[in-house]
Amino acid sequence: PAGAPGRLPTRPTFDDGDTLELDPAILWHGPVLQGPAAPTPAAPGASSAADVLPAAQGAACLPAPAASRPPVLFQYSRRPRPSSVPQPQAASPPPAPPPAPQPAHAPEPVPAAPLRRVTRQQTGTLPPPPERLTYSATHASPLPANYRSALADPNWRAAMVDEYKALVDNGTWRLVPRPPRANIVSGKWIFKHKYHSDGSLARHKARWVVRGFSQQYGIDYEETFSPVVKPATIRVVLSIVVSRAWPIHQLDVKNAFLHGRLNEIVYCQQPPGFVDPAAPDHVCLLQKSLYGLKQAPRAWHQRFATFIQTLGFVASVSDTSLFVFKEGTSVAYLLLYVDDIVLTASSPALLRHITERLNSEFAMTDLGDLHHFLGISVTRSADGLFLSQRQYAVDLLQRAGMIECHSTATPVDARAKLSATDGSPVADPTQYRSLAGGLQYLTLTRPDIAYAVQQVCLFMHSPREPHLALLKRILRYVKGTLSTGLHLGTGSLDTLTAYSDADWAGCPDSRRSTSGYCVFLGDNLVSWSSKRQTIVSRSSAEAEYRAVAHAVAETCWLRQLLQELHTPLTSATIVYCDNVSAVYMTGNPVHHRRTKHIEIDIHFVRDKVALGQVRVLHVPSSHQFADIMTKGLPVQLFTDFRSSLCVRDPPAATAGGY
Repeated sequence: PAGAPGRLPTRPTFDDGDTLELDPAILWHGPVLQGPAAPTPAAPGASSAADVLPAAQGAACLPAPAASRPPVLFQYSRRPRPSSVPQPQAASPPPAPPPAPQPAHAPEPVPAAPLRRVTRQQTGTLPPPPERLTYSATHASPLPANYRSALADPNWRAAMVDEYKALVDNGTWRLVPRPPRANIVSGKWIFKHKYHSDGSLARHKARWVVRGFSQQYGIDYEETFSPVVKPATIRVVLSIVVSRAWPIHQLDVKNAFLHGRLNEIVYCQQPPGFVDPAAPDHVCLLQKSLYGLKQAPRAWHQRFATFIQTLGFVASVSDTSLFVFKEGTSVAYLLLYVDDIVLTASSPALLRHITERLNSEFAMTDLGDLHHFLGISVTRSADGLFLSQRQYAVDLLQRAGMIECHSTATPVDARAKLSATDGSPVADPTQYRSLAGGLQYLTLTRPDIAYAVQQVCLFMHSPREPHLALLKRILRYVKGTLSTGLHLGTGSLDTLTAYSDADWAGCPDSRRSTSGYCVFLGDNLVSWSSKRQTIVSRSSAEAEYRAVAHAVAETCWLRQLLQELHTPLTSATIVYCDNVSAVYMTGNPVHHRRTKHIEIDIHFVRDKVALGQVRVLHVPSSHQFADIMTKGLPVQLFTDFRSSLCVRDPPAATAGGY
């Protein structure tokens, strides 16, 4: 029976005849007294019984008179029954009278057993990412599951209407009867929250995207390649601009892919939710490209490159996404990365003129001074530019479920390299590949993690537990250096200096070496690399010489790029190497059994040295900055080399800043 004091049911039960509220402060097995009047309702702030439990324990238990005492009713809860039989307690008195001491024989509540935390190391998997943390006060509607849910939300419906209106105004398609046996490309609505550089909500974005995987080669598309600007080109242009104190503006093309003209005949379905009621069975014959088409990026790039050349710009040979304008003393640079444009000019008047001409042809927004480009936050000060990916790093930690992890001083230790066969396979290789790819993008402004990221990317085909442990270590290092970024100073840019290094036979499986280099334009780091060599080197001199060849090839490309930017270098490129034998082979016709099989690399570097374009010099290992690209270093040495690579904390904000 429910009122029997010796039994404890599995769920709370109440007497059917009890018409009064029970005191929520009583959690253990105990009697509840019905008073002559209904109890005062619980305060709105009391969210649970546990919130008011201490107050009830300290209250006096004053029995009611025998004549008016109601029968005792019992309440049971999930908490275990205490060892002794509880005494009757009355409802808590008002707070005015002082509380009386609790009887000595009153039972103490049994504390709940603490929950044991399960760590990621015990489970072997990473937890699902939490919701994105933002500082926006604007209400963000949740991402809809389908277009019907989106149409029911005012924010997403407005975004869909804006997208559809842009498609119609652009003349993207015309409705035609469905041709027989034609390939009709389907599509879907894609919804996404757009954020500012500080993580706050910018707007709700809806886009009608076709399913390009349903296209057929030779019928719906042919060529699909489209170039994008190289990261090294961006850093070189920004270094030139900041040294000359030129204005830099950021432009955003609205619905960029819709401007591309198609050479193929492509049919697609009408967007769901916006089907023409007069012709519901018709299909869209595309006049211009749409997002999702395989040839859409190529069509947009061709359209933009054709128009920008009519304004006097010339496409660079070194990087086809860089356009250079020069007329007398007036110079302008334009960097194109899909629909994001960075435009800089030698004068504000020239910058405004070019912006107006671009706006007359394409619908675009002038976002003002460069502040956020490709997920990179740009801060300009009197000392130069500071490039940071702080918000991207925070998002990456949230994806990994490590936003509250402890930090570490270095991204990789100085022990032996990882093997492809060590440990057991990870439980979720897809999550490993996703995080490794995210770290690759983080290296755009973080050369200090280039070697560690290169190591984890070597095992993406079959990741194992030691590889996952290294990936977590990199994320812990990122957690401790969230504000760190790349600094581009305002000094002169009249020298090109490279540091090259190699870790001979560092791979325990294939015994291949790792090459690394970093290239400075003036005092600014503009290019770096950490890469496994393609063949096995028979000696440390051979491995070092191949690393020198890679660095020389990069400096040759940079010199050609500077020539096209009308900033030629008059001095030879200096390449520092810490191997005496490799330095000796660059300037002397050495041929013996250790060097004859690397004849191509030897002749390539030696020709540059003979022409006076390159000088290869020896540097002590204590000043070889490229060591950070080839191996793990002790904490102090790593910190010193990191600061030498222009990686530092953000500049302090001052009233006189830019």
